[in-house]
Order: sequence, then C-alpha cells, then structure tokens
Amino acid sequence: MNEFRFSVSLRLFTKTVEPDEICALLGLGAKWKNKIGEPRVNPKGTPIGGFYESSYCSFRLVQIDGERLHDMLNRVAENLAKHKQLFHRIRDEGGRTEFFVGWYSPGNTGDTFSHGLLEKFADLKIDLALDVYGGE
Repeated sequence: MNEFRFSVSLRLFTKTVEPDEICALLGLGAKWKNKIGEPRVNPKGTPIGGFYESSYCSFRLVQIDGERLHDMLNRVAENLAKHKQLFHRIRDEGGRTEFFVGWYSPGNTGDTFSHGLLEKFADLKIDLALDVYGGE
C-alpha cells in the first residue's frame, strides 16, 4: 500500500457560542473564524454577499514527526477530552464539531480507526470528516 499525507483541523459550527469564546475555552488560535450574522467574506476579506448563518472556527492541528493518522487523532481526542462540556453544549444546541481530515494519496492507501478511537469521538460528540484527494 502507498504512503499518504494528511492534515487535520478541528472545526466547530454553532449558532449559540461566540467564536472568541470557543478560542478562549480551547486555548487555541483559530486559523479561520466567522461570527453568525456578519457579512460573508472570502479568505482575503473581500465581501462575497450574504451573511453567515452560523458561527465557525477552524483550528489547524499539528502532526508530530512520523505520527500516523490514527495515532494523531487518538492523541488529539485525549487532549481535548477536558473540553467535553463545550463539545456537548455545541451539539445539544444544534451545532456540530468535527475532525476534518485532508487525505492526500498517490494511489491505494488506507488506515484503520479502532472502535476505541471512534468511542472517544462519540463520547466527545465529535464527527469525523474525510476529504480524500487521490491520484489515478
């Protein structure tokens, strides 16, 4: 099987929790954030029309040298467990939290997410989103 590269972000979508509050509670700086009701803009700050229908924060998570995807997700889930109340609050109020994985593959690749890892996600009410970019 081929090796693959990946990037992981923690993304939160909510209509009830302010982006600045999320950043403060997690102790992280958001790569991207917007607030419900504010005018929509592109990454350069140019207005694109309309207003954000929910607040959003995206945090780029750091891979430790040589760390496999499932190992990184396990480490991050364990580190975020102390914020379980925030993730539950967001989900219970109609929002969602996810690990967004960009998976870059030259061909046939794979990884296994154990039931133990998936249980950690479920306990935190965090979804797993995979965006796969494959070669032919």
